[in-house]
Amino acid sequence: MTDSEQEFACFYREHIDRLVAYLLYQGAPAHLAAELAQEAMITAHRRWDDITSAKAYVWQVAYRAFLRHELNDHEEPVAEVPEPTTVLPHPEEAEAWLQKQQVIEVLHALPPRQRQVLALTIDGWTPAEIAALLGINPPAVRSNLRKARCSAAEYLHQVRKEDP
Repeated sequence: MTDSEQEFACFYREHIDRLVAYLLYQGAPAHLAAELAQEAMITAHRRWDDITSAKAYVWQVAYRAFLRHELNDHEEPVAEVPEPTTVLPHPEEAEAWLQKQQVIEVLHALPPRQRQVLALTIDGWTPAEIAALLGINPPAVRSNLRKARCSAAEYLHQVRKEDP
């Protein structure tokens, strides 16, 4: 394996789970998030030697693919319904899974730009990195982040009021 291939393999192992999570946060179903993340990684692998910021490149490719899918949303019929799989292969991870589902629920209640900025922040991106990725200025990122946090807090307040 060449140095470039080893470098990509390390990048892939380090980032694939977070990329799938980011797409889930944007509203992609699990199977689609995994598929789009893989496609983005394949694209990155093909252009690996030409990419200057691999993480930003892959996140952008994956997000654009998700948007294209959303705009061209069409279901393909299947001859047979696939066998259901267990959502939790490890039941001891139920609490972590539940928390992730609650985060996804809150993110889905936000407008798209706020959802995108907050999801990237949750994933560990800085406002400067988010600004570079999205092609907007850092103050706009911080403003969207502030609005997202306020909207999320209001959403959670409303949910708690409705729960007995």
